[in-house]
Amino acid sequence: MQVGSEQRSRTRLRIRDVSATDLVKVLSINERSVPAMNSLSMERMEWFAGEAEYFRVAALDSSVAGFLICLAPEAPYSSPNLRWLNERYADFLYIDRVAVSPAYQRRGVASALYRDASGSAGRRFRMLACEVNLRPPNAESIRFHRGMGFKPVGTKDHGYVEVQYMVRSLPI
Repeated sequence: MQVGSEQRSRTRLRIRDVSATDLVKVLSINERSVPAMNSLSMERMEWFAGEAEYFRVAALDSSVAGFLICLAPEAPYSSPNLRWLNERYADFLYIDRVAVSPAYQRRGVASALYRDASGSAGRRFRMLACEVNLRPPNAESIRFHRGMGFKPVGTKDHGYVEVQYMVRSLPI
């Protein structure tokens, strides 16, 4: 019975471009994900909406269930993580953040977003790249990324956080 309800939930999943009206909900999901990812202001979220190579939401029953933001390597973004990846790789799409509302976790939302990003990124990029927190630990994200075929390629201790960099060839 549970499998059937999961399948029905997945059939209602729609991946679409973020809209200005989605940003309040997206920001709320982001803030509930701290410290797994850093906090953002609405101004910064609006910046992502204008500058991201990929910024899409997953909607279930017309509710925003999750989101994925990816940047091109040449994005005007001062992230030390993007800089670290740029020093070592070319031709990648950088996953800046992905988050799923607690009410929709473990329903394939993040996986669906990654597959969608892979489909659009594969025309321009050869790989996806991201970082995952080692300190504070984010074991769930590490498991998820390994399950999606990402491989660890390095670590960096920023003092306030230590991250593991991971890459995955496209397509997914």
